[in-house]
Amino acid sequence: GAHKFPLTDCAFNKSGEKFVTASHDRTARVFESFTGSELLTLEGHKNVVIALAFNNPFGDRIMTGSFDKTAKIWSSTSGECLHTYSGHETEITCLDFDQTGKSAATGSMDCTARIWDVESGQSIHTLIGHRGR
Repeated sequence: GAHKFPLTDCAFNKSGEKFVTASHDRTARVFESFTGSELLTLEGHKNVVIALAFNNPFGDRIMTGSFDKTAKIWSSTSGECLHTYSGHETEITCLDFDQTGKSAATGSMDCTARIWDVESGQSIHTLIGHRGR
């Protein structure tokens, strides 16, 4: 099944075999790129899923960021939610993995970025350089 609400982001894994979409319907969906068949629905956010990424080049994890102020790490094979990152005061708007796949970053409307340890789910740093108004 396709999303029933507008899409907000999309990404390929490194090989291009999998494609993931984020939506206002509060889910992300993983598809097989060549057939278009849906493999997984990632459900658990309580608001719009606005951003996502694969942990390329590995491709075994997907991170989603939401207007519910959380980011989640998912298994790209089982669809299991492995971690929920909490700490931002407002909506998460952007995110990415580093190239080692060990750290991830989220940016928020709260004017901060956070660096996370992917495996433990712990916040490593909060970067507050954009607060000057």
